[in-house]
Amino acid sequence: MRIYINELIKAFCKKTTVGIFVALTVLNGVLMWIDYSRNEETLFYTADQYKAVYADLEGLTAQQAYEQLTLQTQKLFLIDMLSYGEDISEMLSRYPEIDGDELMREYQNQSYLKYTSNSYSERELLNAVLAEVEACARYDDYLAEIDLTAQRMTGISLFADPDSFSYKNIAKTPDDFAHLKGSQLEPGPSKGISMATGFLATDLIGLLMIMTVVVTIVTREKELSQIVLTRTTFKGRASLGIAKLFTCFTAAIIAEILLYAVNFSIAYFTYGFGDLSRQIQSVYDFNGSSLKISVLEYFLLFLFAKLVVYCVFAGLIYLVTVISNTAVKVYGILVLTIAVEAVLYYTIPSASYLCPLKYINILAYANTRDLFASYLNLNLLGYPVNYLLVFAISIAALLIAFSVISVMIFSKQRVMKSRTKKFSLARFSIFKGRTTSLFLQECYKILIGGKALFILIAFAVVTFVTYEPIRESFRSADEIYYKQYMLEYEGEYNAEKQAMIDAEDQMFTDIQNSMNEEIASMGGSSIFVIMRYQEILAPQRAFEEVKAHAEYLKTTDGGEFVYDSGYKLLTGDETAGNKDLTLGLTAMAMVICCLVYVYGAEYQTGANVLLKTSANGRGRTFLCKFGIGLGIVTVIFVLTYAPYFYNVLSTYGTRGIDAPLCSLEAFEGWGISIRGYLILLSIGRYFTFVCAMLIIYFLASKLKSIISTFLASTAVLVLPILLSLLGIGFFDYVLLNPGVIGNL
Repeated sequence: MRIYINELIKAFCKKTTVGIFVALTVLNGVLMWIDYSRNEETLFYTADQYKAVYADLEGLTAQQAYEQLTLQTQKLFLIDMLSYGEDISEMLSRYPEIDGDELMREYQNQSYLKYTSNSYSERELLNAVLAEVEACARYDDYLAEIDLTAQRMTGISLFADPDSFSYKNIAKTPDDFAHLKGSQLEPGPSKGISMATGFLATDLIGLLMIMTVVVTIVTREKELSQIVLTRTTFKGRASLGIAKLFTCFTAAIIAEILLYAVNFSIAYFTYGFGDLSRQIQSVYDFNGSSLKISVLEYFLLFLFAKLVVYCVFAGLIYLVTVISNTAVKVYGILVLTIAVEAVLYYTIPSASYLCPLKYINILAYANTRDLFASYLNLNLLGYPVNYLLVFAISIAALLIAFSVISVMIFSKQRVMKSRTKKFSLARFSIFKGRTTSLFLQECYKILIGGKALFILIAFAVVTFVTYEPIRESFRSADEIYYKQYMLEYEGEYNAEKQAMIDAEDQMFTDIQNSMNEEIASMGGSSIFVIMRYQEILAPQRAFEEVKAHAEYLKTTDGGEFVYDSGYKLLTGDETAGNKDLTLGLTAMAMVICCLVYVYGAEYQTGANVLLKTSANGRGRTFLCKFGIGLGIVTVIFVLTYAPYFYNVLSTYGTRGIDAPLCSLEAFEGWGISIRGYLILLSIGRYFTFVCAMLIIYFLASKLKSIISTFLASTAVLVLPILLSLLGIGFFDYVLLNPGVIGNL
């Protein structure tokens, strides 16, 4: 117990640890509020208006609330018709429960707007609440549909094989929902419950919190060679290893308490939770759950499951730090593990026989809400097994395995390194580092001692092996016709090309008129006429897009017709997806791995004091480090972006690359060429990574620890990119992200 208490003091009484925990807790709250604000802008109604609707429904059964909301939406529909000057007398006959005179009075004095300031927002609000209440009111119908679907699907020949997983899964589903029949669901606000337990960024922040503590008590001690002070007896090392493990679990507990106290507080004061004793299926996102539990019981189960997940995170990180003797190995193994888990999670189909790799996965565990929100059976050797059971067994097994293995390795691990090596680069004269040149000494220290050279070689090999030429893809025939038109009209917009466009437009008009005349003359079915003209009119939609672009070119100074599909991929168009962010994330991770050692090692070992012995020592040393870092950043930048640029330009071609940038409608008013913009874009991104290098140097000089610099650099440089990838648009404009994205 005394060892455990000392480890707690060591981990949580450091100013940096406390500061990081406080900063990340605040960051979690800020991110959650930003995400809520962004969603509120798209909903057209506020949280207070949402709560006001449920306040009026309080005390009503689900059926009564559904009828009341249905009546309100019908009245709003009729009032919208009145606002457009339409006759509603016929519609009133369909709704005898609506008093026409009262409706007219509400329309005249605008008292029909009960919650919002305009009819559109009112309709959006009522429809959202109506969908939630309807799910409660018609829950028995939902259960009946499950039974009916199972009967129908098991009778189809595709699912008729009783030995197949599909058949067993469908046949099993009605039995798993049978105990829910007859449930009386009470309507209540759903958004607060989903908001409190469904914010994925919280788990990223929790992972950073846990890493901060784990590396402090393990990797940091290895860096400072303090690990040699551990007890020399086997029992002593085991006791210390267990104490450190439980300190990691304590970090997981504290992280969950801090983060989810913020999440639950924000969600409660924003939307509210309603009656906590109501059944979980009354929450809209949990309508498909097969658990008969209350909202309060769900909260307790969720927090317990999340705690176990965080403990597994802590156990995994602890195991990695125990087996790794350097910060670079810790960082590399964790990044590689998360990358592999992400590929498995996002690429394996749910019904695949490989689905255990998808769901026995740290990313699947992080989506803890889905455990309780939806019904899922996994395909285990052809048998459907409920995911909750698989989760409980697998998470317990992983937790025990990580704990036992890490403590065993820690207890038996050598604390003194052998000085004899079977293979050493120092056998070769070029790697001995024997020189009086400051620049060459720094090169040896960074490239060989810091393993930057080997990291760059590995990155180059991976880039070469994974390079795959892309193919020009067309999502529809319209895109093919669009390319043909743009290549036909390629070049500067002028009167001659406008005449060609006008002639083409007149041709389509004449063909359309001929088709309409034939349809009118036949007086019967027109399907055969339309089919005959279909091939002739196929390019029309693409031509309309080209014609609209010609209208745009009229307003530009020197704009040209350019086939722009390839250039859109390189300039941040939505067709490129998240390619800019994924490339930036890759490059940023490599920059951190290669440069975190540059200053961190000197400050960590105290060798930095040697730089203060001469007036020009620190300045010359910085210039050497800056030059070497610049070379490393250049190599990483070229290896990251050059293959993608080459791939796109070789596939789509470089025709029109010297055309004015304003030829692309997204860059109206720009005076440089497309080639000039791509060069400017590359320079901007390169400068961004140079700034990242300087930030890493600064953090290393302040934190005086390699692993601490790793964590801080990840939080400052990598976390914003990950949050942008998660769709939090606010982070597109935070820190270095604008430069990484580069969409000027």
